[in-house]
Amino acid sequence: MQISKQLRFYFLLCLLILPIVPAAAQKRTVNSNQYKQLGGAAEEISAMRLPNPSDAGIRSKAAMIPIYAGDDLREIEIPIDNAKEFKLMLLAPNASGWKIEAALPDEDFVNLRDGVFSRNVERTRTDFGVDGNQFPAEVFRFNAAREGVLRVKIDLPDSPATSEKPIGYLVASSESLYRLYSYIDTFETLAGREIGFVASVFDKKSNGETGAPNSLIGSIRRSTVSIQTPKGEIVNLEMSDRGDGNLRAAFVPQTAGKYFAQITSAGTTPDGREFLRTAEHSFAVAAANLKINDLAKARLIDDLRWQIDLPVNNLKSGQKVIVHAEVWSNEQPVAWIGGMTEGKNLDKRGVSISLSLDSRWLSRVEASGNYELRNIRLQDADNSIVLAQAEKISLPSIYVPDSAQNRGVEITDEMRQGARPEMQINNAVGGKLMLVHGYCSGDAWGAAASAGQFTNYVKFLDLNQNRTHDQFANLIRNFGAALPSFGIVAHSQGGAASLHLYTYYWSGLDYATGGTRLIQSVGTPYQGTALAGNLALLGQIFGAGCGANNDMTYSGAAAWLSGIPSWARAKVYYHTTSFTDVWYRYDYCNLATDPFLSDPDDGVVERAYAQLTGANNLGHKTGWCHTSGMRDPSQTTDSARNTNMNANAAR
Repeated sequence: MQISKQLRFYFLLCLLILPIVPAAAQKRTVNSNQYKQLGGAAEEISAMRLPNPSDAGIRSKAAMIPIYAGDDLREIEIPIDNAKEFKLMLLAPNASGWKIEAALPDEDFVNLRDGVFSRNVERTRTDFGVDGNQFPAEVFRFNAAREGVLRVKIDLPDSPATSEKPIGYLVASSESLYRLYSYIDTFETLAGREIGFVASVFDKKSNGETGAPNSLIGSIRRSTVSIQTPKGEIVNLEMSDRGDGNLRAAFVPQTAGKYFAQITSAGTTPDGREFLRTAEHSFAVAAANLKINDLAKARLIDDLRWQIDLPVNNLKSGQKVIVHAEVWSNEQPVAWIGGMTEGKNLDKRGVSISLSLDSRWLSRVEASGNYELRNIRLQDADNSIVLAQAEKISLPSIYVPDSAQNRGVEITDEMRQGARPEMQINNAVGGKLMLVHGYCSGDAWGAAASAGQFTNYVKFLDLNQNRTHDQFANLIRNFGAALPSFGIVAHSQGGAASLHLYTYYWSGLDYATGGTRLIQSVGTPYQGTALAGNLALLGQIFGAGCGANNDMTYSGAAAWLSGIPSWARAKVYYHTTSFTDVWYRYDYCNLATDPFLSDPDDGVVERAYAQLTGANNLGHKTGWCHTSGMRDPSQTTDSARNTNMNANAAR
């Protein structure tokens, strides 16, 4: 059939006009396969399993004592088992009119606010918190304290007669070697399921900076747990001694939501001194209604990849979960597979989730049949709670297709992440460096960017917000969708959110070129921060703040990290900082947060918990704190580090 001259004319005219459409009108084609299909070698299986919950505990050197209305002039006795750097801190929203008196051992009461005691007590007004999530604090440093019992009286004028909930907290801390260690003993924090709280005392000098320490048997005389439910109800529990130095209490939450727990332990140190310690935990609880069905179905969807569909009872269509499983053949480990996925109605069996298995993993270890999935787990996409687990599921239909035979042993990115989707960019601007802030943050990079320390950049801004790692990652992804590619320089939680994005989703990060570093971060709590629980409690009494964030607790961070593979971690280059430390003075970044952190720290994140195993540690630098307003300058304003990150960044 011949085409008329007129039709040919219009066809050629369209070809001439198309290229001059403005660049602003050209957008990236969004591929419907937004999730990566994760996989890793058999040698990585043990590293991808859930850690022991006992290794994700809080180490406390402080006692956070609640103050209730109706306590006027009541004496609060606080044992001082070590006088080194002993401090009291008042955290309360309306405390300006309160009268606060204290008496050191064998001394009379003095008013801490009238200057009588000024030679021995330093009074400092400061703020407690993280970035925009801060609360006013008043710190009293005792320069002449000694061991014994400190007595405190607080007069609350014009306060209600009584209150069931605290109207403030009094925090006592020192540099005692004896610390409280406490943890939640499960990652399956589900409604209707038992959750255990465990507490013990340990000697800091004889233990490392992270992980479960060796318990001192017989040190704790009494330990209790006070739990606040999502409805505001308070549940108080006595902890019982298990005989190994650990005390435990069991709790069964009835509803899903955010919970807060404070563990209070009193006892005697090995050198015979009375002590008091508390630890504050915030944790999320999910509904316990998911069950992984063992009727798995596998089908070959191309010449290399198997799609494995797992029915999940009570999973909703469209519900996002993170799935992880191990592939075994005749008792031989083959690989691990998983990633972000969502429930879909695939057949009459109900809602299922899908995993992808690259046959080259089978060929690599010369697998010979009898395939099965082991140690399958589903985790909540937002809080990393383990929603369901299954020990073993048979895969009778799996085999090694001819196309996967003799493919060699080299592991490719496609085996680790799935096939990278094509991103169609027409006349778009070049790649950029994206500057990303952190949790509940202001414009952390604003000053550095204005000073010219970064070039060819864009700033991601979602100011003063509380986002889970997954929510945060998707906001970054959407912001970068107009760019052909981008690398990231991130502060605080922004580093973890960027790693989450690179692990689970296809984005402009996967198309970045130039430079040597894809994700760079400073001050990121990859393993969590002790402040997460305290901030959640304080938000209750101040009626402000950004609220709890499960991903930033030690326990939540440990569960999240269990899904982050080595190949994703290897793309991260991270920095840590802390205060300037000199021998002749007491050093800190934030006087108010220091009682809850182990040195060295940046006022929010401890160096020990800012480490990311498998990533590139670019070193620790003193003289820089987490944010502005602390004793030393903000770590995001270090021009030497910023210039170096800018020069080495992929875009």
